[in-house]
Amino acid sequence: MTLEELAQRVAALEAEVGVLRQEAALARALAAGADRDVADYRAELRGHTRMLGALRETQLEQGQAITGLGENVDHLAGAVGRIRDQHGASLNEIVGLLNQLVNRDDGQE
Repeated sequence: MTLEELAQRVAALEAEVGVLRQEAALARALAAGADRDVADYRAELRGHTRMLGALRETQLEQGQAITGLGENVDHLAGAVGRIRDQHGASLNEIVGLLNQLVNRDDGQE
């Protein structure tokens, strides 16, 4: 191998090393960008996780409130039923008397 061939090979290797350095720099830049993207996605995921946790808590609270409302409605329905049972006969009697008055008034005309 001649000195000139050796010089050509060294020049080719230097050029190749230059290209490899550029590619390495680009790879580092891409890796840094990917690292930032991953950090952003993780932060966003943590935010979504917190939001879902808060939503779950709200749903649990609303479920308890709905259960309480159902119990209140059941209580009121029972109270209305008791009042109807207690006063239903009296109301039927009043309606009967009113019907008698109406019928008597119809007969006087």
